[in-house]
Amino acid sequence: MREVLGRRRESTVAPLMVARAGVFILLAFLYFGRLGGGSLWDNSEPTYGEIVKELFRTGDWLTLHLNFKPWFVHPPLWFWTAGVIVRVLGLDELAVRLPSAVFGMLSDFAVYYAARRLYGEIAGLCAALALGTGLEFIVLSRLAILDTMLVFFTTVAFFAIYFAVRDHNRRAFWLAIIAAALGTLTKGPVAVVLPVLVLGAYAAWTKAWPRLRCLPWAAGLLVYVALAGSWFYAETAVWGADFARAYFGLSNVGRFLSPFENQPGPFYYYIPVSILGFFPYIAFVPKALKEAWKRRGDDERFLLCCAAVPLLFFSAAQTKLPNYAALFFPPLAVLVGAVLGRAIEGNDLRSLRGALVVLPASLVLLSIGLMIYGRANFLGPTLQLVPSLELLGWIVVPAAVATFVLTLAVNRAWVAPLGLSAMMAGFVAALIFSVLPRVEAFKPMKGMAAAIMSMWQPGDDIGITGASGGFSLLFYTGGRGITLVGPMPGDARPKEFFRRRPRVFCIIVPGEYQGLRGMGLRLWVLKRAAKVWLVSNAPTTYRSAVR
Repeated sequence: MREVLGRRRESTVAPLMVARAGVFILLAFLYFGRLGGGSLWDNSEPTYGEIVKELFRTGDWLTLHLNFKPWFVHPPLWFWTAGVIVRVLGLDELAVRLPSAVFGMLSDFAVYYAARRLYGEIAGLCAALALGTGLEFIVLSRLAILDTMLVFFTTVAFFAIYFAVRDHNRRAFWLAIIAAALGTLTKGPVAVVLPVLVLGAYAAWTKAWPRLRCLPWAAGLLVYVALAGSWFYAETAVWGADFARAYFGLSNVGRFLSPFENQPGPFYYYIPVSILGFFPYIAFVPKALKEAWKRRGDDERFLLCCAAVPLLFFSAAQTKLPNYAALFFPPLAVLVGAVLGRAIEGNDLRSLRGALVVLPASLVLLSIGLMIYGRANFLGPTLQLVPSLELLGWIVVPAAVATFVLTLAVNRAWVAPLGLSAMMAGFVAALIFSVLPRVEAFKPMKGMAAAIMSMWQPGDDIGITGASGGFSLLFYTGGRGITLVGPMPGDARPKEFFRRRPRVFCIIVPGEYQGLRGMGLRLWVLKRAAKVWLVSNAPTTYRSAVR
């Protein structure tokens, strides 16, 4: 009997080990594959990359700087992490994107661990796939932005505080405190506000207040303040009310109460964002929510609170950004993982019937959209994108059909997540090897910056008028500092800029050229791109220059 049980255990463990390795190898490819390929995307990537660069240029690792001026928008933890990587690897696109990819993987591990602890190994693997292969999370993990680091620390805080309450586990409590503190140092108080609101909603729903009293909250608060508050205290000591007003007033409270940097949206903003961002596993979310509501055990109630509270919080905020949706994707991934895990363990295709119908329909619609977009009547140089956009569509269409047909034909529930994983791998491969290299033709700032730096000498100034891409220009010109010359027309700043130095370089929109000449300025066009020109107020030896 023991031998039979041993063989059964071995026959189960070996496939799970292979599946676990396969899941995380796939996720590593999605995040790290050709990560350094392509120039940075305006505005956030070059902004954050430049701030990392200026850590070294200014030598000031306490106060962040942008264009050599204090920058009081986010705390420093992500920038410190990127700075350490840059110190080791050198400053380039790979180095500044690497923290996002690493913390994307860590977020997948956190979701895997939480779902495995709640619902078993298969549920954990499916949850990791649901989060990690989601369209938005792939994008966030491949960009030099702060969100995957925040998602990781917030996810750890969510689940650690729940396990601390459920299992009377003090180690989990301290893990939650540390995660909330590090999340606060990543992107501000939201990393502690959300776990507190989730825990409060859960305790109110389940009447779990007596269990909360068993935890050392006073000591936890002291540790949190010591870890998270140290940087804020130091900045306030250096900059006083200027820092407090800019950071707490404008970047946090102000962002919640009014649209920040012209980023408003309706209350339902995150519903369509979630449908697209959690693709393709959004097809399983209605079933997962229905099952969780039907069961309504402590675990399910916590997960529902964990998804609903951040959704309502960000929906109420006046500033809307699609990145914020990623904070409620982890609990959704665990709920989806639970449904898929039960279906796979029981090979119960009936429980997935609705999702299996919705899934191919949604995939085919997306595919048709991609192909129609690729066939649209593009003008000018954008025609070169058509084959790549069609390729994305032709990858998704067979995957949509194959996932649906094979799941039913083979009569195995595990085919669904396997097919979706293959689809997203093909999608990302086409994106990074075909689409994105072609898109570089429409991102001229790296080439413009290279042209400037081939001629630049100490004493020269660099500026930009109404053209987009100023942050990329700042990053790729080596942190020389750039001047915002001003919008055209009717602004006196362009004349002042072009006459204040013997030689200046400026990026302009082609339509601004005649207006500048009309101010009596003598200019040389040094380089032309699709949407921007490089001009100077002095002749140059740049070989491509034309008068």
